[in-house]
Amino acid sequence: MTEFQPVILTAAQIQAIETRAHEMRAQALADALRTMGRGLRAVFHKVSTLLHRPRTA
Repeated sequence: MTEFQPVILTAAQIQAIETRAHEMRAQALADALRTMGRGLRAVFHKVSTLLHRPRTA
């Protein structure tokens, strides 16, 4: 078999690949949402800190 010949996969192998792809997409989406949540929390914290600073003379 050369590198240009297609690999014949069984239905079980295809299903395993699809399952793994689904897991990877779910993990990537969870990571993205977690990162976005951290960013939003940081922005709210900065705004809150600016508004609650004690006023000095």
